[in-house]
Amino acid sequence: MEYRERMENGRYAGGAGSGFKSGKLPVCTTALVCLNVGIFIAGLIAPGLGRWMEAKGCFSVVYLLYEKSGFYRLITAAFFHADIEHLLNNMLLLYCCGDIVERCLGKMRFLLLYFGSAICGNLLSAAFELSTGSFYDSIGASGAVFGLTGALLFLVIMRRGAAAQISLGRAVFAVFLSLYAGFGSAYVNNAAHIGGLLSGFILGFLLSVIPPIFQKHQKEGNRG
Repeated sequence: MEYRERMENGRYAGGAGSGFKSGKLPVCTTALVCLNVGIFIAGLIAPGLGRWMEAKGCFSVVYLLYEKSGFYRLITAAFFHADIEHLLNNMLLLYCCGDIVERCLGKMRFLLLYFGSAICGNLLSAAFELSTGSFYDSIGASGAVFGLTGALLFLVIMRRGAAAQISLGRAVFAVFLSLYAGFGSAYVNNAAHIGGLLSGFILGFLLSVIPPIFQKHQKEGNRG
């Protein structure tokens, strides 16, 4: 009960020392943005290298079925983008959402959330490919970014709209607008978006609630 009250009052999220803190650079978020931008620029400077990296890093369920080591693509696909608009859209959302989520959860949990959402988004995309019989290569950080959006929605709900002064209505509207933009555009992997969003919400809950419960039990065990 005490932990839930702390979460709802906005003073606690994900364990000791991981509450919302403003004024510090979000290190992991900034590093991920720089890495994505750096890979994109490298592909522009050396087109041959860019095509090779994309061919080796893109994702499709076909690679999981026919490549023994194809599982690495579940993560690498999140670091390649089709064009500058694709990159800018994802990086803007990554920084805006990642800044808040990283400050709330802390660096390690933020990274687990980010890469976990990327993997889950691509897995749902793979399931969609199998169900429809349509196979295609997919790239982009959208699954991971939607995971951050889902986690942010969870944090806003638990903090009663107090997470970074974002109201629940604004958070829900941002999620709806992002999904709508995807469904209204061609060549967009909406399955990865939905998979990332749902997994981000669930992982946001797990990473925020389970560790403090474990720590509480550990302390009780030490007392005995």
